[in-house]
Amino acid sequence: MDIDKILENFNDEKTACTFNSGEVQKNVVPAVLPYLMPFLFFLPLVVDKNSAFCRFHANQQLIWLIVNVIIQVIKGIIGIIPIIGWIAGLLLDVAQLAVAVGLMYGASKGKALRLPFVGELIKIF
Repeated sequence: MDIDKILENFNDEKTACTFNSGEVQKNVVPAVLPYLMPFLFFLPLVVDKNSAFCRFHANQQLIWLIVNVIIQVIKGIIGIIPIIGWIAGLLLDVAQLAVAVGLMYGASKGKALRLPFVGELIKIF
């Protein structure tokens, strides 16, 4: 199974075409890091607010932060159920990690990966 083929389903080619390869190389670390620590969603904007690459990933990272908060609330509610809640919480943790790794990988390759279902909902930056 090739991860590039899977992630290509979430790549927004029209947006990715606006990325300058120089700005991608220069801003890859601030675009990747906040996917692992979503509270740093503003980091790409601090580094280069004029970069389309940075603005796109800051927007996706803000959405990722909101999704993570919602997932934590759901885990808190489901966690009340003894064994099923623990298993569901563990599965949600694994899913969160898998999505974060996929988004980080895509950002490191200069792609414009949108979060499934919610990636188009908010465009702040």
